[in-house]
Amino acid sequence: MRKLQMISIALLGLCGISTASAQTNIATAQTHTAPANLQQLQSNFVDLRFGAMLHFNMGTFTDEEWASSNHDPKKFNPTKLDCNQWAKACKAAGMTYGILTTKHHDGFCLWDSKYTDYDVANSSVKRDVVAEYVKAFRDQGLKPCLYFSIWDRHNGIENGGLKEEELVMNQLTELLTQYGEIPLIIFDGWNWKMGHRLIDFQKIYNHIKKLQPNCLVAEHNGNSPLQTDIIYYEGPKGVYPPGNNNYPSQMALTLTNGWFWHPGAEKQVKSLDYILDKLQRVVPLYCNFMVNIGPNQEGLFDEEVVARLKEVGASYKPDLSRLPLPKQAATLTTYLRPKGITASAGQVFIEPAGAANDGSPVAELLSQKTAGVMIDGISDIVGDSGGFAAFQTYWKFSGAKDNFLVLDLGVPQDISKFYYLPVQLKGYSGLITKFELLVSEDNQNFRQVKTNNWNKTSDLKIAEFTPVKARYLKLKILSAVDEPMVSEVGVGN
Repeated sequence: MRKLQMISIALLGLCGISTASAQTNIATAQTHTAPANLQQLQSNFVDLRFGAMLHFNMGTFTDEEWASSNHDPKKFNPTKLDCNQWAKACKAAGMTYGILTTKHHDGFCLWDSKYTDYDVANSSVKRDVVAEYVKAFRDQGLKPCLYFSIWDRHNGIENGGLKEEELVMNQLTELLTQYGEIPLIIFDGWNWKMGHRLIDFQKIYNHIKKLQPNCLVAEHNGNSPLQTDIIYYEGPKGVYPPGNNNYPSQMALTLTNGWFWHPGAEKQVKSLDYILDKLQRVVPLYCNFMVNIGPNQEGLFDEEVVARLKEVGASYKPDLSRLPLPKQAATLTTYLRPKGITASAGQVFIEPAGAANDGSPVAELLSQKTAGVMIDGISDIVGDSGGFAAFQTYWKFSGAKDNFLVLDLGVPQDISKFYYLPVQLKGYSGLITKFELLVSEDNQNFRQVKTNNWNKTSDLKIAEFTPVKARYLKLKILSAVDEPMVSEVGVGN
């Protein structure tokens, strides 16, 4: 075994990655704890309370928030890279975990991925930044989590497809087999860029859970628990947890004026009171608060950042009196992809349609005209200062009565749950309050499996019923507030 390890280290050295990083990879390879149930994992995560999101990638060296996708890899050149400095500063602040941008939207990888040449192996430093980060944070008793952008502009992932899905899965295999236990991975550029249909959510989710059963999956997915283990509220977009939030969640705000480091960032460090205020407001709501920090072009936290984090640690005292995370409502662990959907009369809405067209990265979704908008995999409300406005997609039924939709699964499949995501930010308007679910083999003869009421909230709704095998599922809308509206629907188990 020792001989094989030395051969592997030598080969990695020949590939350009330092042997120190290679040894770290081998030392931290798969040694996972026994699987825990999801409720326990979610509870453990929100008990972390305070962490750091670390935006460090090609954009650090190009003065871009979204770096172009074909820079010379040698531009990545942190001459004094020291992940130990990051970890010690985060520990001094009272933080308990970090999230590192292993790959941002431009596709540059902070590890030596054998599935692309756009990575650190072809950079000026040839160091496995992921390995160094993971080791440094573990050495300080901090949990190392990872950020991964599904949208990879260097490799053209946005159009979806089996080849693109395979690339994503292969890179996730590298990240989740080379660096030991990873408590959480958060995805970006997926739901809001392509929808969860172009790159199949269930396939990716199952792959992660097979590699690391205790790795939580989070998504930049709006403010519902649809297809995510941990909700992510994106603070710079003005998205905070609601005052009655009981979902396991986290949010981040930037310590300076950008996610990545930019010239002059050292003069933009936000105040101690700003950070303490957010901790006091957010953490009691079962929502971890993360300070986003952009290491500079040397690969270090600016001195002003280190000083501020030290101040935070001297002042912040976590309130351990918060009650345990409430038991979470039923959710789906298996999402079945419908082959199609039909519905009674209605109309597609993209809101706000005009603004969403201006610079939107999802322009192809803005031309939707059919009921398929209810299964497009887009449940987010997107908006930031990056050139495109907030938008959401939904179907508004136009009939006064007898409103319905029918999901076609293509072939008969076992199902036991139906979900419905109301349109967000509409108050009570459009909410379905009473419904009936029916199933069929031939789309002609339907039998009832569930009828019930839904409460007047915009929360994700899930209806459970006795498991049944069916190809078609019909939702009959028996009552609603005003004309009913639907953002997303689906079935599973």
